[in-house]
Amino acid sequence: ILYFDSHGCETCAVGIEAGINLSDHLITAYRAHGYTLTRRGTVREIMAELTGRRGGIAKGKGGSMHMYTKHFYGGNGIVGAQVPLGAGVALACKYLGKNELCVCLYGDGAANQGQIFETYNMASLWKLPCIFICENNKYGMGTSVERAAASTDYYKRGDFIPGLRVDGMDVLCVREATKFAAEHCRSGKVSSGIIVTNDAPIDRYRSLSADNRFGMFD
Repeated sequence: ILYFDSHGCETCAVGIEAGINLSDHLITAYRAHGYTLTRRGTVREIMAELTGRRGGIAKGKGGSMHMYTKHFYGGNGIVGAQVPLGAGVALACKYLGKNELCVCLYGDGAANQGQIFETYNMASLWKLPCIFICENNKYGMGTSVERAAASTDYYKRGDFIPGLRVDGMDVLCVREATKFAAEHCRSGKVSSGIIVTNDAPIDRYRSLSADNRFGMFD
């Protein structure tokens, strides 16, 4: 059983949620526990899911990663694949004429995926109400960002999409940056907002994922 914890990401989950509305949408990658809770999932439902019980938030079939609730489209297992899905949610918001947006989260390990850049392009062309957030914890699984990326200034990756570099360990910074990006999106003046939440060094190399059967860590 793989367990993907959210240790060290609490500030991002709380700050982002405080900067948007419950009617807005959110999609993320592996570390979904905190977002499931802030999106109004209950501790009981989350714990039941982790233990494979039918009272779990995904009926015990999703496990640690695949948790869903209203306006929250989960944890997704394919690296970076949730980003174009999130742009699709943003397209639906625009098509239906709702004053809503979608927050797309991904990690520094997914930041070099081609589909993310394709999504930036579509989001800008179609002026989608989408906020892209890179949770940079300095390691993609066991690989440091310096070994994986020629440029680690992820907030500049959007090119034609404005970027902010934010202290991801300061909940007030994350909240205010998210509010700013949300207002930017809703105004229609720009296509999208992009934020990089830059986490302070934490014990991430150890705690990215754990195999509970053997006590192994990546």
